[in-house]
Amino acid sequence: MNYIFKSKVENHQEIKEKLLQQINLIPQNPMVEKGLNIIHTDWNLPLAMHREYKNLFVETISDHLKNMCHQLGCNQYAVDRFWFQRYGQNGKHEWHTHSNVNYANVYFLECPKGASTKFKNFTEDCEEGDILSFPAFLPHMSPPILNDEIKTIIAFNSNFEVE
Repeated sequence: MNYIFKSKVENHQEIKEKLLQQINLIPQNPMVEKGLNIIHTDWNLPLAMHREYKNLFVETISDHLKNMCHQLGCNQYAVDRFWFQRYGQNGKHEWHTHSNVNYANVYFLECPKGASTKFKNFTEDCEEGDILSFPAFLPHMSPPILNDEIKTIIAFNSNFEVE
């Protein structure tokens, strides 16, 4: 069994415009430090903070997660946490993993060619409108954006259970 899951969001253009409008309601919050160059994110903002994009986002990813649950032979899934990240020119996120969760996931709202998530031992090319899910222990990174295009993702962690 392949434990990498990828799907295409139906009506992505329409959903993308709404999600970007809702994300833009959050005050600018860059994260520029060692290994990061993110021009806007809500990763480090309080979890209790209202996120206008939450409902549409959760609705958008539900079919993908239900399909994963079915293929994994699980009875239920849960989204552990979600956050957006926007990268501009030279924006990047160095190698990392996600601890204490089963899957790391990325919904690519805006994704310039060649800017999808990279892995150390394999390639899984993604484009705008894709949702990619992979075991959270796999080292991955977001390569630098080498031009003036914008990359915006909504990342989320998920867990799956058999009752």
